[in-house]
Amino acid sequence: PSSLNKQHTIVKMPGICAAVAGLTSASGILSSVPFLAGFTSSGVAAGSAAAATQAAIGNVAAGSVFSALQSVGAATVLGTPVGAAAAVGVGVAGAAVMIIC
Repeated sequence: PSSLNKQHTIVKMPGICAAVAGLTSASGILSSVPFLAGFTSSGVAAGSAAAATQAAIGNVAAGSVFSALQSVGAATVLGTPVGAAAAVGVGVAGAAVMIIC
């Protein structure tokens, strides 16, 4: 009804609210994983988990998961500190939505 305000409408849809919060949090946090693992815009970071993995596997096969993560780190904003921070910020925003709902 028109007498309900937005707050009441959100509270009456907790499943939708939880789904939005969960997806937002997950996408934000998962988006920062390549950078945090050491896949950066300037290549694999020395001393990182990515560097240790590359040392263990040797030559990187085209089409492998490692190769895909290298591409993500090198070719997107996610391979920069700003991109990683923004992705974490999206995750925090998703958590905030859950608290508000």
